[in-house]
Amino acid sequence: MHDQNTASDSGRARVEAHSTDYIPESERHGTVWQQAPFWFMINGNVTTALTGVVGASLGLSLVWCLAAIVTGGLFGTFFTAFHAAQGPQLGLPQMIQSRVQFGSRGLVVPLAVVVFVQCGFGVFFIILGANSLSGITAPHNGFYEPLLCVVAAVIAIVGHDLVHRVQRWLSILVLVSLALVTVAVLAEVDLSGLMSAGGFQWTAFLAQFGASAAYQIALAPMVSDYTRYLPRKTGTRRVVGMVFLGSLASATWLELLGAVVTTARPGADTVSAIQHYGDSFLSGLGWITLAVTVLSMIGVLPTTFYSAAINALSAFDAFRTVRPSARSRVVVIVVLVALTYVATAAIPDHYLGSFSSFLALLSYLLIPWTAVNLVDFYLIRHSSYAIAEILAPGGGVYGRWGGRGLISYTVGLAAMVPFFSTSLYTGPLAHALDGADISPLVGLPVATLCYWLLMRGADLTAERTAIALDKDRLLTLRADASPAGSSLAQPS
Repeated sequence: MHDQNTASDSGRARVEAHSTDYIPESERHGTVWQQAPFWFMINGNVTTALTGVVGASLGLSLVWCLAAIVTGGLFGTFFTAFHAAQGPQLGLPQMIQSRVQFGSRGLVVPLAVVVFVQCGFGVFFIILGANSLSGITAPHNGFYEPLLCVVAAVIAIVGHDLVHRVQRWLSILVLVSLALVTVAVLAEVDLSGLMSAGGFQWTAFLAQFGASAAYQIALAPMVSDYTRYLPRKTGTRRVVGMVFLGSLASATWLELLGAVVTTARPGADTVSAIQHYGDSFLSGLGWITLAVTVLSMIGVLPTTFYSAAINALSAFDAFRTVRPSARSRVVVIVVLVALTYVATAAIPDHYLGSFSSFLALLSYLLIPWTAVNLVDFYLIRHSSYAIAEILAPGGGVYGRWGGRGLISYTVGLAAMVPFFSTSLYTGPLAHALDGADISPLVGLPVATLCYWLLMRGADLTAERTAIALDKDRLLTLRADASPAGSSLAQPS
């Protein structure tokens, strides 16, 4: 079998052969510190700044915006970062691991949600990237969107190592640019005056808290996609810490920047306001900021398409065995990029309201999943799984339908409904709280407790037997792999 690494020893990029399958120890590579700049870049874009305007646009003071952004970010990142250890331990993409809790076919519902979420983020990234290009050159005529899609698709097609490499190098440019524009904003605004503006409202505070938390939790379904190539011996604390540090640092920084700009220039477009402050401080800085914004979009877009393709393949594989290969991954990426572009063309220019609703949807749909997945990994099975069974047709010992996981997910989501507070629907308990949305704080413990209670009576005897045989089964399956073989087959 030929070496399957996604990059050669000399650093020359190859098209990645893996998709939904297991990454054997012989092909693991990378170091833990590389996770920090990668996850810094995931949030190192103007979309993150838009998340920080929610509270300020509702009249929340800058001090309380800071409190809501920090606490919401800590809450969301805490759960997201703990998914990082699952990659090195299991060597699998993030969502396919949830076949254990939901079953191979039961997982299709969360998978569909995640693919929608990831492509939805792609829509906003493309819009912001195109608008930034327009600010650098001239108003565009529809050319910039497909250009961004093509560049992102190529990077995603080459795969994991190139995505990491692009993000790592771009993080240096973004860090310098963010530092300069932050200095520019702070130099140009009356910070002391801004601190006294606005006030405290529970509704606005919880809206900002929920937006910041949901923005971070939205990353949870893709964490292991980018940690699964790390060696199995990678320490849990180290990888969780790097993901936590990188993701939270950029999210908090940019959301605070968005809150400051919105407080200083109410009603102004956030991107245009940032450009204005940059140019006012130093001629050409606004242009440079927009240029780096475009580059950051080129960096983050491939991550959404890469993970969405893996999740879509996982869903297809639940009903008809899909042999992991570069070809299948490429086809799905191309289809998803095309669909995302079509959706982008249908989005109106004034998208802040729809973006806020989108963040609420992320919180509602992803919190019960992350609760079930994490409690299973850390409290129920203690990171011990039969990987060959996870990938087996029909779900192996884990089955097609995971009743306990599906029930817990449904109960957690249902418990959140009375606390929903969106432009589309406001629940009765949210009305009683003056429109405050605390649904994330309800759904997480409810789904966690429900799954933990249901799993107390689970018989794991068959699974333990499969775990004992797992290492040999994986070796045998890889050795016997062929184009017509099992879903574990690796193209050579």
